[in-house]
Amino acid sequence: MGKGPIQAAGAVVLRSIDSTEGTREVLVVHRPDYDDLSLPKGKVEPGEDLPITAVREVAEETGITIRLSMPLQPTEYTVKRSTPSGKPKSRAKIVSWWLGVAIGGSFQEATASPEEVDGAFWIPTEQALEQLSYSTDVQVLEEALDLPATSTVILVRHGKAVSRKEWGSRKKKAKDAKRPLERRGRRQAKALSDLLGAFGVSRLASSSSTRCMQTLEPYAKSIGAEIVAIDALSEETYKDDPAKTVSAMRKIAGRALSDPSRPIAVCGHRPVLPTMRDALGGANRPMSTAESLIVHLDEAGHTVRQEWYSSKY
Repeated sequence: MGKGPIQAAGAVVLRSIDSTEGTREVLVVHRPDYDDLSLPKGKVEPGEDLPITAVREVAEETGITIRLSMPLQPTEYTVKRSTPSGKPKSRAKIVSWWLGVAIGGSFQEATASPEEVDGAFWIPTEQALEQLSYSTDVQVLEEALDLPATSTVILVRHGKAVSRKEWGSRKKKAKDAKRPLERRGRRQAKALSDLLGAFGVSRLASSSSTRCMQTLEPYAKSIGAEIVAIDALSEETYKDDPAKTVSAMRKIAGRALSDPSRPIAVCGHRPVLPTMRDALGGANRPMSTAESLIVHLDEAGHTVRQEWYSSKY
């Protein structure tokens, strides 16, 4: 067992039951071993990004398929377990949380054992605030209830590409825009699919350059979607006319705001990313290959929260 804190993730999944009165319900579970009422969550698996953990655990414990929206403040507490010698041992546990949106599934599809979770329920949020067994869960639910409606845009740097020098030696006078991903980049592109899926990305845009398009292709194929190729996001167009890149990103943000239920991912290049990021209001920091910046925009298009995820490859 590791010496650091136990890492876990979960989601506050809300649904509206009366849009006129703003009445909402939240998804909760009952665990027989603890005889408690809590929000669905669980421990991270080796090599798993925490957003993926949250989606997986909600599905396993409740049968409900979700996509993630905004991140919430993590909670931390101490858990006690008995050692083989019978002495109790304490260890910190950190739970990362997101606001979740139900997109499918049913309680009958839950796969957790009855010993772990013996029931999942939708209950009114007012009732949940009184009946949840843990103050940390109440704290997370209260935060979720106060959040504004948001749209999600994921900015991706393309995966590791064949070097310019190698590409030039392979194909004389070859256009840089045609330079493809190398083996590592293809692994990064494949791994990226799980993260994009966790946030329910359903629209894809990219620089028209091959290495950017290839970065999103595995996910595009998995959901049967097309990637919109945009010349204005390429290095070549950006160098000639940065204003075209800014205009293209504003249009992408506008599309995200026009339909918050359909998050967008857009792939670009290192020299262009600062301008793409600024158009979304993202923080100023460099991005490694296949790294993702997830930006959550309010109804006015202002950045409310953001998250960063690096590739493990």
